[in-house]
Amino acid sequence: MEIDREKKEIRVKRKDDSRRARAFHGLTRALIFNMVKGVKEGFTKRLEIVGVGYRAELQGNVLNLSLGYSHPVKYPLPEGVKATVERPTSILLESADKELLGQVAAEIRGFKKPEPYKGKGIMYAGERIRRKAGKAAGK
Repeated sequence: MEIDREKKEIRVKRKDDSRRARAFHGLTRALIFNMVKGVKEGFTKRLEIVGVGYRAELQGNVLNLSLGYSHPVKYPLPEGVKATVERPTSILLESADKELLGQVAAEIRGFKKPEPYKGKGIMYAGERIRRKAGKAAGK
């Protein structure tokens, strides 16, 4: 890929018209667009915590999560990611780096993924959990 910067424009050009070159052209363009948007506006991701006694609190740069384990889960936030605990069950993550933000959100969600029977756990805001029926009562 050839990247040209002219005043306020960034242009991505491909050397040929092969399928691979077209794919990398779109990828490069999207990555540059996300970098510009991240610096200009920033990205956010909201996590919701569902479950009795499950909560989050922020102490400095460390996110403390009470998720029903015998110990609190402490997650140090990496440089470039800012967290805000709006309610004890809602976490707002902000960053200029879209990839890093997604990785951090996935790691936090991985501590207690939402389970399909009661829907308890950490989920992205707006995420729908496919619910399963529990055991059927016997006769």
